[in-house]
Amino acid sequence: MLSFQQAKEGEGIPVKEKTNRVDTGAEMETLQLAAQMIMEHGGETYRAEETVQHMGRGFGLHQVESFAVPSGLFISYRTPEGKLETSVRRVHRKATDLTLVNEVNRISRETEAGKLDARQALVRLKAEQKRPRSGASLLLAAAICAGGFSFLFQGGPWDALLAAGVALLVQGVALLLSRIPGPGIATQILGGMLTAMLPVLAARYFPGLNAEAAVAGALMPLVPGLAMTNAVQDTLRGDMVSGLSHGASALLTACLIAGGALLSSALLRLAAGGGLG
Repeated sequence: MLSFQQAKEGEGIPVKEKTNRVDTGAEMETLQLAAQMIMEHGGETYRAEETVQHMGRGFGLHQVESFAVPSGLFISYRTPEGKLETSVRRVHRKATDLTLVNEVNRISRETEAGKLDARQALVRLKAEQKRPRSGASLLLAAAICAGGFSFLFQGGPWDALLAAGVALLVQGVALLLSRIPGPGIATQILGGMLTAMLPVLAARYFPGLNAEAAVAGALMPLVPGLAMTNAVQDTLRGDMVSGLSHGASALLTACLIAGGALLSSALLRLAAGGGLG
């Protein structure tokens, strides 16, 4: 006697393959959230696109396509039942967190390997998204970076210590301002002003300090190196829209920081009686 599955195959009715997919409608939400988290926290657009494709294959989806730009995400796939689904999601840039990007990549690999279904992957992603992030490591990294670069700019130990302290203060102020809704232009200008002003003021009271080396070292953590790196990578991969967008963002950020530094220099010159000329 034929089994029910054999009878269905004999009648020409397709039998659903066993995949890592659950019929809960969670596939699209999972793909959207994974790509969004990557793009919002400093990941490249091509990485977001590849993550969608890897996870989509793990869910048993077909014709998985994704197109990402720094401000939006487009996803399309065909379900095993033949239904075509598409989505558009707006992306807003947040703070850089490469640790979070790495966790999303880990979840993506586990999904593609069949260890997680859509519901489980979605739960993991939401847990990572809600996990509180400590700013202590960011402050410490900024201080170490500033001190090291101060040595490279021919500064001494005290200059490196001054640069580390200024970078620590500037990053702390930036973290506090990031909790206030609004554009980040004020944060970048204020960061440039504090970075250029504090070492100069310290050098006036302690003549042995090298203010130029301290300023240069303290400015380095503010430089948008990640955005410029993403711009180059996206451009070389042929993603001209993303490459130009990241490049323009990095250039604008650098100009704002430099403008803040020049403004503080002009104010110090004015306070010293030298005028603005």
